[in-house]
Amino acid sequence: MSQHAQIPFLVETNRILEILSKQIYDSPHAMVRENIQNAYDAVLMRARREQRSPSEFEIDITVSPEQIVIRDNGIGMSEAVLRDNFWRAGSSGKNTPEARAAGVIGTFGIGAMANFGVCSYLRVETREVGSSVGIRTSARKSELSIGANCIQLEFLDASVAEGTTLVADVEPESRIDVGSLRNYLYPFVRFLQVPVSLNGEPLSNQDPRTVIRVTDTWALLGTQRSNTGRFAFDVQAWTDGGQLAVTVNNVEIDGVQSGAALWLRHQGGQIMGLRSRFGLAPIPVSGVYQFGGYADLPFLVPTAGREALTRESIDETSRILPVIESAVTSILKDTSLADSLSSFQQHILQLGQIGWAGRVKVQVQPGDNRVELAELTKHYAGLQMQWYSGSDAETIKTFSSEEHPLIRVSQQNPRRDIQQRYLTQVLSIPTVPDSASILETYGPEVLSWGEVSLTLAIGRTLRSDYLIDDVEIRWAKISHGVPLLAQMTGDRVTLTLSRTWPVIQAVLKVVEQSPELLDGFTKDLVRVHLYDRIQSFVPSSQRVGLDALQRTLERKRELYRLEPEDKGELDSLLSDYLTGKLEFGQVLTAATHVVSGQTQHVSRENVGAVERVLSDVVNTPVQIETVPTITAPAVGSPILRTDTLISERLLTATHEIPHLNNHRLFLALSDRLFQRERDFFVWPHSTQVAWAGRRIVFLFTLAHSGQSLYYDIELRGSRSAGDAGGTALVTTTIVASNRIFVPVPLQLAECFQIKDSPMEFYVRFDLLVHQQ
Repeated sequence: MSQHAQIPFLVETNRILEILSKQIYDSPHAMVRENIQNAYDAVLMRARREQRSPSEFEIDITVSPEQIVIRDNGIGMSEAVLRDNFWRAGSSGKNTPEARAAGVIGTFGIGAMANFGVCSYLRVETREVGSSVGIRTSARKSELSIGANCIQLEFLDASVAEGTTLVADVEPESRIDVGSLRNYLYPFVRFLQVPVSLNGEPLSNQDPRTVIRVTDTWALLGTQRSNTGRFAFDVQAWTDGGQLAVTVNNVEIDGVQSGAALWLRHQGGQIMGLRSRFGLAPIPVSGVYQFGGYADLPFLVPTAGREALTRESIDETSRILPVIESAVTSILKDTSLADSLSSFQQHILQLGQIGWAGRVKVQVQPGDNRVELAELTKHYAGLQMQWYSGSDAETIKTFSSEEHPLIRVSQQNPRRDIQQRYLTQVLSIPTVPDSASILETYGPEVLSWGEVSLTLAIGRTLRSDYLIDDVEIRWAKISHGVPLLAQMTGDRVTLTLSRTWPVIQAVLKVVEQSPELLDGFTKDLVRVHLYDRIQSFVPSSQRVGLDALQRTLERKRELYRLEPEDKGELDSLLSDYLTGKLEFGQVLTAATHVVSGQTQHVSRENVGAVERVLSDVVNTPVQIETVPTITAPAVGSPILRTDTLISERLLTATHEIPHLNNHRLFLALSDRLFQRERDFFVWPHSTQVAWAGRRIVFLFTLAHSGQSLYYDIELRGSRSAGDAGGTALVTTTIVASNRIFVPVPLQLAECFQIKDSPMEFYVRFDLLVHQQ
């Protein structure tokens, strides 16, 4: 026979408390935070009921290692609330329309149990607003027993202040570190409008904008009203010139105005969730802009332990963030940040809004300009543009010209993708081919006299100034508006010039009217427009320095003077070329010999005493023991006497003068050099001299740019510089108002002795081409 019996349902109180409290609020820090939140809810409910601002109330926290005291002047608790909610786990009095309208945080109903994970004794004194009865209630953890009358309740008079004071004694093993508690609480309460203080230190009332480092100096870029589902809100974008911040306010939920707001910063880290300005937990959402900051949203609900937000909360936020980002992108498309923020560029690609990329800049050559995409057709109105997606230097040189600007697409995404799509889909600008084509070539028989003259002048300049001996110059019609092509086969450099190139046409027009300007204009043409295409063909070992110049001078050359009556001889050469009797190289060799020199005459009356001409320099007291001897070029400053007129062309000194670095002979450079290159000599420079036979060459090099200028003297008659030699001089250039004088080494003094008759020598000069 079976027997029936009943077993009592028993609960181990300490274990239940551990489950309800210690596993959820496992430290005094969490316990204090929970009680502050309850105090804050009480303030919100009273403020709502009395239609007052929460800033008119306060929460005061006093903490020692053994005890916690939290006071608020919120709505207070009645006996019913104490019995049914505070002391009863699982029951909350905040799930009411009034509480939700006030924006309360807590809804779980753990109540007093939250304290007993770390507290041994808990006492509460409270008086509900409008009540004349105060209540004191307390309990000891060691005396708690489920179902037993173990909680003390005492009624007091109205002397108890409205609000609530909670006193908790902490168990010995949970003693509080006040400093770490302060750091823990700060992120939760920093934005509360209610004054919150810890041991007298204010912790609240911070502006979220200042926390994300947005100040009043930031400029508002624009505002856009946005809608999504239940929500409508204003999105505002701000900048300090380079950084981006976003604020979201005037939030309506289901058509009702709420206190929700967001304060976000571009690439600002995580977004911390707030509810009624009380810190909850990070919101694990992300977007293109990687916004970080704070989101105060009334639908955010924390999990029981406050360590995270519920999945429903996160999903709701995830529906809002993309709408905010779309509004931001719509605002940024009309600002300069469109060019600097890759997040903006990435987002318009995602949205498919390529037309919003108008303010993204693109590089245009020549000139290395940066132009906004929407401004290209206006900036280069009337010109045929092309774009190139590669980085090959030769292709860029080939297809870029003033008449046919070349748009260089970025090599980095998302800018590259945006530029290509905008150029193709919005502007319909074609891309360049792999190479330009020569559509038609023109032989000598169809060239004009000016084109042939310019051909020879270019070849002569390349030989004499750029050391390119083997050069062929052709005229052609080139595709895609390419002005010239340059290539090297073996040792020969071939230049193909477009006959319709406006630069060439402009030079020909000037030279046609003034033939004497041919050489000068040709040098400028080569330096400004051709050098960039041929620089890789210029012998690098000969580009800089005296050695390169000496090798250039070693080539046998005859000196011709170009006079009007010399045209017949040049006509003869050109006629042979045009009829095919001579190759271009032969004509160029002959034409190279016909260069313009300048004869300089120095007679006895042109010789003056340096002590008289520069008396202020010579007679100035100076502490100089010895003049340094140099073996390598050294930079020195010139002697500037730009207000002094010197009529002489040769200055001599009767003795060595330290002020002039002991030089005793100074030669005036040619008048034409003074007119063209005077500015070169006013800057610090080094001086070198080399000589051999009838040739004396000065080489001057600027300190700040490395640019050099040579001055070539060819002696005439029986004068000779003797065996080959050279030296570096201490720079003692004298710049007067009408002359430039340079020192002559002692070894060369005999070459410039003026006797009964004048002496003549040819000079030529030019800047040497450098490549850094």
